Amino acid sequence: MIKGMLKMGMVGGGPGAMIGDIHRLTAQATGKAKLVCGAFSSDLQKSQQKGNELGLDAGRIYASIEEMIKKELELPEEERMDFLAITTPNHLHVAAAKLALESGFHVMCDKPLSISYKEAIGLKQIVDSSDYQFGMTYTYRGYAGVLKIKDLIESGKIGDIRKIKVDYTQGWLTELIENEGQKQAKWRTDPKFSGQGGTIADIGTHAFNMAEYLVGAKVSELAADVSILVPGRKIDDDANVLLRYENGVKGTLSVGQACAGEQNSFNIKVYGSKGSIHWTNENPKIIVFKTRDSSEEIKIEEASVDLAEAIKLLPDGHDVSFLKGFVKLYDGFLDSVKDNLKADIPNIEDGVRGMLFIEKAIESSDSGVYVRL
Repeated sequence: MIKGMLKMGMVGGGPGAMIGDIHRLTAQATGKAKLVCGAFSSDLQKSQQKGNELGLDAGRIYASIEEMIKKELELPEEERMDFLAITTPNHLHVAAAKLALESGFHVMCDKPLSISYKEAIGLKQIVDSSDYQFGMTYTYRGYAGVLKIKDLIESGKIGDIRKIKVDYTQGWLTELIENEGQKQAKWRTDPKFSGQGGTIADIGTHAFNMAEYLVGAKVSELAADVSILVPGRKIDDDANVLLRYENGVKGTLSVGQACAGEQNSFNIKVYGSKGSIHWTNENPKIIVFKTRDSSEEIKIEEASVDLAEAIKLLPDGHDVSFLKGFVKLYDGFLDSVKDNLKADIPNIEDGVRGMLFIEKAIESSDSGVYVRL
């Protein structure tokens, strides 16, 4: 068991990178961790700029993950970082995670896991053979409302699940903003950095992970239509998928980032033999339970935590529940590191399933038939 506050290192999250700051602030929100070092950018000047802004020791601001791991290992064990947060574009996830794990550090990784299923399987082998914790920030899995939905399903409130519908819609890629130099759009729409999938990877993996989590079974087959709606885009910005689960449940999954007028709308509907559950992240503290004859609102209590600084970073369509989802996942991860016990948070298995989903959805779309996972 590790005693005291855990020491956090970060790769990625340089100047202007919103998600890195959210990782840092939510990891530190419960007082269980503190950022002590980082390789925030491959440009040393930018990395130093970010580290200086955060008040880090100049000697622990690095230009690369390789330098950071090497230098941290030279420090006494009680001073070096305990875990690495990976907040880079997708194509850098696996190399950073592999190096950290093989060097004796725990890892918390942003999603999706990698740029290919093959790469994900290779990392899973390393995680499985190591003694270190590996978590992933499928953020919605930390929402109090989502955890309550899971409890309601398992309690039998809606009866046996028959069907699930997940819809995750955004509008920020309605135009070719990647051609205008928009940083987030530029790498997320370039297969060299995002991998084979665009929207299907960026938010599709969120929706797929959520659907398997709530159903409590794996998807066995899917049929997908993965599309580019905005002319000139290199990679998909829309996908619609039919899901068949191992336990007979049916599902639909729809995601899009080129839907004009939308900000960040994630909707879940779960239908059972006794009733149904309806939830949206746009009103995250309310779950609606419906039967043939009635409708009931279930109100959700969220944990109280000071996130005033992080709230300033939220993109359009996100509220404090998004941050609290991060806090919940990090809290579970940090406890798992301290106690050396596997936490009930998204892990390497979720990451691998996400990559398999991306590749099978694209395969199905190209072939026009159902494919097995």
